[in-house]
Amino acid sequence: MSQKDILRALCEAVGVEPPDSRQNEQRPTSNQPSGRPPLTTGKAIVHATQLLASRNKPILDAFQKARGYSDAVMVEMKLGVFTTNDEVLSLLHSFGVSKEEARACGIVCFNDATPDEIWSGMEGRVIGYWPHPDGEVRIWGRLPVGAGVPRSNPKYRFSPMSSKDIPYLFKKRQKTILICVEGTLDAWALQLIGFWGAAIGQSSINSAQALYLSSQGVTEAAQMVDGDHAGYQGALSSIRETEAVGITLSIITLGQGMDDADAMRTSGREDELRQLIESRVNAGEYLARYCASLMEQRVPDLRAIARVRSIAKGLTPVSARRWLDFSSSLGIAVDEETEAVRILGSLVSAGMPVAQAIPLVQRRTGLLFTITKDAIHG
Repeated sequence: MSQKDILRALCEAVGVEPPDSRQNEQRPTSNQPSGRPPLTTGKAIVHATQLLASRNKPILDAFQKARGYSDAVMVEMKLGVFTTNDEVLSLLHSFGVSKEEARACGIVCFNDATPDEIWSGMEGRVIGYWPHPDGEVRIWGRLPVGAGVPRSNPKYRFSPMSSKDIPYLFKKRQKTILICVEGTLDAWALQLIGFWGAAIGQSSINSAQALYLSSQGVTEAAQMVDGDHAGYQGALSSIRETEAVGITLSIITLGQGMDDADAMRTSGREDELRQLIESRVNAGEYLARYCASLMEQRVPDLRAIARVRSIAKGLTPVSARRWLDFSSSLGIAVDEETEAVRILGSLVSAGMPVAQAIPLVQRRTGLLFTITKDAIHG
């Protein structure tokens, strides 16, 4: 596009009249400050994809129809469109952002040896904006319709420079407990029914996200997980990371084969979604019940049981109390000191020297025995 066409399109997008060309002599030259700071790369990609959304309404219309969103919802979500790499780079260039700067922010990719071979994986996708610790945003894209092909053309794509340290929509606070989910549209589903939903972009809350939440004053949160093996493992990881930094976590478990939050909201099952949130389980109880299920297996998974008990040692006071209560009621409570003494005594009785048995017990239980001899004076 020519500079004139770009200016006209921008003015149409914001609903203002283009300036009179006869005022050119009053405009600052390239060597004079314009009084307005240049756009950062993050702000420029937002402007560019929002402009492309206004020009390519059929893409958003297809997305809206497939998801069953109302016009009001689409306005609130403020999604953009990424058409082609060339068109996006052209707009960014008009905003003063170079191709190299776009690459540094993960908008496009190319090798220095072949700078004309550009790829992004975002072409033809609906675009959202994930906040980043450097103050910029990183884009995520979703196919307007369909589930895509997992390996070659997945449903979701994230810019390669995304750290996800700041959960998506975290700053869009609601007067509820924070609820972490994996997908961005699941987070929006919670927001749209009045909950403080935020996306973490993976199956568990990582250490950087937990530290960020703690630094922002979060002392209680919940996570929605699937009821499969990956969901259980994600819940355990999240409990370990959040409880260690003082965040009392609850788990919301979706049944196997159950729809996610976005699908439930789209199909009108908002009340069912609310009931799931209200019936969330504290981390201590979740660990105890999960540990009991491991013990009830025909061949108990001792490594998994040891992992659960290790995580339980780092629980916050509220969760620790729930762990103690439920581990006792479910018959899985263990007196660690008694168990350590039993192991030490058994090893020594079997013929192992005390000096060799003590470090072995320490590795297994974390408890160190010290034996001293003191003279008795009668």
